[in-house]
Formats: sequence, C-alpha cells, structure tokens
Amino acid sequence: MCTEREQELIDFIRARARNRSATITPTTPLFKDRVLDSINILGLIGYVEARIGRKLSAREIVMANFASVRDVVRAFLV
Repeated sequence: MCTEREQELIDFIRARARNRSATITPTTPLFKDRVLDSINILGLIGYVEARIGRKLSAREIVMANFASVRDVVRAFLV
C-alpha cells in the first residue's frame, strides 16, 4: 500500500524510468533494480527540490536518501 506522496513519486519516476513497464513499489530499489540511472537522478533531485521549495545540500544527496521511493519520501517529503 502506498501513501499519496509515495504514489505521486512513483508516477513521476515511472514516466522517466528506463523501463516504463517496470513494477515500482515504495520499496523497489531504484538503482539496484535499474529503474533509474545517473541521468534520471538529476530529474528526481529537481522534483524533490521543487516540492520542498529549496535546493538540496550536498550532504542530503546521498544514495541512502534515494534508494527507494519510501526513502525519498521519508528523507524529504514528510
């Protein structure tokens, strides 16, 4: 089950994913499962920054905060 924020983020990622038919859940490993790549992460960072109204710091842009949809939501969108 997804929260509303998780579903919005899943929809954003699915529209930009390497494999648009991939199953994406809140806990899908976004990089390990190759849903996103190094180029797509820039779009995801931009999405997060637009949602929170500020630039992310270098300390915030770490793999642990972007490993899954749930990780992104917990780190930035709650």
